[in-house]
Amino acid sequence: MDLRDDDLFSVAGSLAELLGAPVTIEDENSTVLAYSGGEQAVDEARIGTILGRQVPSRFRQLLSDAGVFDRLHRESDPIYVDLEDPAITPRLVIAVRENDHPVGSIWVALAGTPTPTQESILRSAVSVVAERIASERDRVDSTRRRQSQRVQALIGGGEPAFRAADDLRLAGPLTVVAVGTVTGPLPAGLVASLSLYLDTLAVDAVIAQLIDSTYLVVGADEANARRLLEDFLSRARTRAQLAVAVGRTVKSASECHLSRADADHVLGALRHNRSGGIVAGMNDTLASVLALHVADIFDGLSTATPMHALEGYDRRHGSELVATAHTYLDKGGDVASSSAALHVHPNTLRNRLRRCKEMCGVDLSDADTRLILMLQFKLRSS
Repeated sequence: MDLRDDDLFSVAGSLAELLGAPVTIEDENSTVLAYSGGEQAVDEARIGTILGRQVPSRFRQLLSDAGVFDRLHRESDPIYVDLEDPAITPRLVIAVRENDHPVGSIWVALAGTPTPTQESILRSAVSVVAERIASERDRVDSTRRRQSQRVQALIGGGEPAFRAADDLRLAGPLTVVAVGTVTGPLPAGLVASLSLYLDTLAVDAVIAQLIDSTYLVVGADEANARRLLEDFLSRARTRAQLAVAVGRTVKSASECHLSRADADHVLGALRHNRSGGIVAGMNDTLASVLALHVADIFDGLSTATPMHALEGYDRRHGSELVATAHTYLDKGGDVASSSAALHVHPNTLRNRLRRCKEMCGVDLSDADTRLILMLQFKLRSS
């Protein structure tokens, strides 16, 4: 069998000629790596797959329910798939492995049942496709490493950032975005999906996975960067687990470290609060960011804070001074609304406030005392 193998698209094209049917080559996550040219409008599934560079979720679910993906993980022979759905014509598919590890699959859209010759051709193509996928991944990995190094220099700011921005062909304004899950880094599949999304929209942006966050540097202001990521979130199947933090917009590459610092602080607040499924900036999370910054200080001063004094009194006397102070501060110091929320008479509330001051040394009319308590209550609620 003679396959043109300059790249995966050449392989897909020559394989389609030999099989007399359109071909799609996908990776193990159903992301399109290459497809044959010519007649594309075979069915809705192929059109959606090529346009979106990934098998649409509806068809992935149909294939999963039919056990196709499970069979691809177990079997090496071609599998004939007929879902009896007008939106997806029958397919002949075969798994592609490298050292027994699944790296992709070849899909052939058929007009009828496969012939022995077509199955034989498909079997023979597996080794060529596996070699090409490995080669492409080596190239992509090398490119990704270089880009990661440049992005790291860019978000570090200063003179190296100018050189990195020039290499990456990015000009101001610039906004750094940090993306992760509420518990840690993005899975590799989601990093690839985000990268593909940016490529599809031809967005002026670069992406790199660094430590436990994925960073984007977008050649746009904060508002446009937010809109871009909100659109990505709306398409993500695991939206509820994703946390997206947008930094400030800076005018030049040398200030990118400021935007990156904002994004890191915001992402930390989102993770602390388990706030997934949203795009947030410093304005949205400022109170949480500030509270987290002083958390360590409070830990070292636990016996010297107003909260410690109130809690100690409550433990010894079975009182409710902590709850009283929390409600009073939450209601902005208004006696009527505070007493109503606590279901006590206003005079009872006043007596409790007096006890806070006289018995615990906690004067809730003092602005500094209120600030310290409000920060501690914020930390407890987040």
